[in-house]
Amino acid sequence: MTWALLVSALLAAASAPSPPPTATALPTPTPTPEKRDPHLIAALESRQGIGLERVALFDDGTLVRVRGYRSERIVDRKAVSREEIGVIRAVCLEALAVRARDVEDPRRSALGDAQARRITIEIADPAGGSRVFAYDDLTSLPLAVGRARGALEDLRSRFEKEDPAETKWDTKPLKDGDFLRRRADGVWYRVVHDDALDHDFELEELAANGEQGSHKLRIFVYRGDIPRLFEDPAAAGPRPPVPSPAPWR
Repeated sequence: MTWALLVSALLAAASAPSPPPTATALPTPTPTPEKRDPHLIAALESRQGIGLERVALFDDGTLVRVRGYRSERIVDRKAVSREEIGVIRAVCLEALAVRARDVEDPRRSALGDAQARRITIEIADPAGGSRVFAYDDLTSLPLAVGRARGALEDLRSRFEKEDPAETKWDTKPLKDGDFLRRRADGVWYRVVHDDALDHDFELEELAANGEQGSHKLRIFVYRGDIPRLFEDPAAAGPRPPVPSPAPWR
């Protein structure tokens, strides 16, 4: 090869385009977990004796119901749409124009009953605080507070929608001494008497230690209402064993 041909070959190799650089894959960024800091919009709470129920709506769309009986707590949750949140918030904010003292306090009423159901509505205000309205079943509420109560009671009713398949169990096998668990709070009852003539059952609540309750805790339930108020014994299972009392030392 002559010198001229060699130079031409070197120049051609130098002018040839170089291959494109290989891109380096970047690491996939770790997603930042969403920070949830829900704030209360409004809550409806009722207490009677040692039982309570509280339904609370939060601004992230969470609707929470807490049912309590003695030391037991049962928590249920549902989701509420943004559109519904806006409507309920507007209704509850209207109630803030009412002063808490304008809602009759049953303790000042001659008709007040210490054993009556006690109800409170808590509404969060835009400043970050909250207003609480307390009343009982005999209290006449101002219109704005009554509308807020209606909206919150409608939310509470969403937890009461029942599956018809769960409330159609046969009560014919029930007999004296059988145990039933109430749907609302999980409290156990013993069948004391089946009155075939009046078509109802006499039930007695069981105390925490599994013994019979006082006569004040006996209730009469129509046979047709038993499946709606109490779980099917086959689904509820046997009553949990009662712990033995600690021995004396």
